[in-house]
Amino acid sequence: MQKRITIKDIAKELNVHHSTVSRALRNDPRVNESTRDMVLAYAREHDYQTNMNAVQLRGVTNNTVALIVPNINHTFFSDIISHLTNAAYESGYIISVFQSNEDFAQEVDIINTIIKQNYAGVIASISSRTTDSKHFKLLNTFGIPLVFFDRMCDDMQTPKVLVNNYEITFEATEYLINKGYERIAHLTGPTHINVFNDRLRGYTNALVKHKHTFELNMELDEEFTIELGKQCLINLMDANEKPDAIISSSTLLTMGIALQAREFNLRIPEDLALIVFGNHLGTIVMQPQLTTISQSEYEIADLAFELLEKMITREMPIGEACTKLVNAQIIYRESC
Repeated sequence: MQKRITIKDIAKELNVHHSTVSRALRNDPRVNESTRDMVLAYAREHDYQTNMNAVQLRGVTNNTVALIVPNINHTFFSDIISHLTNAAYESGYIISVFQSNEDFAQEVDIINTIIKQNYAGVIASISSRTTDSKHFKLLNTFGIPLVFFDRMCDDMQTPKVLVNNYEITFEATEYLINKGYERIAHLTGPTHINVFNDRLRGYTNALVKHKHTFELNMELDEEFTIELGKQCLINLMDANEKPDAIISSSTLLTMGIALQAREFNLRIPEDLALIVFGNHLGTIVMQPQLTTISQSEYEIADLAFELLEKMITREMPIGEACTKLVNAQIIYRESC
């Protein structure tokens, strides 16, 4: 059986970049005429057209990729949008951004729209209300490739780009323990979502390892805001055993906590240590500067797009089980 020719095969034979080949196949004006003619001639000669579903020589296929995020206002997701838009542009694709607003029904409607408009592929992070993957499975039925990043449906076989949330939260908790903090609280989202569940497990297992009896996990089923962060600290400080350290899943939550700490005349880190997921600019501007857990949004975006493009160009079968793990790192500053 003859091996299917790919964009990278053409690029190698013609000594050009694969993104140039991708653009030439779509008659992109950024490719000069002689290069475009050379690519098209080689593709026709080697029957490339009949082996492609997403990018065809007659130029009628949608070259738009759908990106679904839970909340554009979240700095993690806004950074992902920025990086993915650049990656797609370099390869001749267009990114169309959809926001689910952490709403399951809206997410279902988005998937239906994507199917109707026959998008080239989908990169998605699920909403906090998503407990059913049926709508995402429809994409496979219609031959639309899907890559999950960060938050994903556990029961779906499709490429995924995840962060080592368990390991990094374990490391953060252990660091606080070794610094002498005894009452460490953990603020996270709904634990049916893989991200928040992994963070909870990392937190609790570190406590178990060091035989800490104080354990306080706040599972928040609301949008992370500054006001919610302030209220969280009010509730925590109203308890008999008050925390002396907090690991938070949100920059906005932590900003609220820090503001409320000032009102309570709590010193950071002497009275209350803080570690937060997300290396937002605000974490550096704040005084004291916050210790953060940095998740490489650039690497996540790059890997997600690379996997999607491989499925679009048929270098990888749609729905192939493949997980890429991105390692987060703790950036130590003044808050602990």
